[in-house]
Amino acid sequence: MERRGKALGYLRRVLVLAVLAFFAYTLVNKALDLTGFQLNIAKTGMFTGNLVVWVSYLALGLEGISIVLLLVKERWGVLFSLCMMLAFTAYIVVLQGLGRYEICGCGGILNGLPFAAHLAINLGLLAVLAFLLWGYGRGR
Repeated sequence: MERRGKALGYLRRVLVLAVLAFFAYTLVNKALDLTGFQLNIAKTGMFTGNLVVWVSYLALGLEGISIVLLLVKERWGVLFSLCMMLAFTAYIVVLQGLGRYEICGCGGILNGLPFAAHLAINLGLLAVLAFLLWGYGRGR
């Protein structure tokens, strides 16, 4: 039983590091191509003018907060990241429902993903974050 607990502890650590790496990767790529990121937001037609700029900075800020929280207050970071990913996933589902989803603009190798692939990645991240959050509730 103790062996299983150790294995779960290692798995949790690897998953948190993977989520951290993913968020850091997308944050850096969006920041390095901020104009492209803002253009992708503007293309949806959901936001215009200065709102595009504010939304882009909000998204970058949320990812940055997730990273910091995962590093210093892991449990809060997982909860915050789960909420953030729920919001991001709801956003792309709404875009798809309105016929405004074109391609993923999350940065790096994710850019250009069709909706199904983007949704699958988001759902995978949500599953990982839910698993991590569940582990905190079990006292691990």
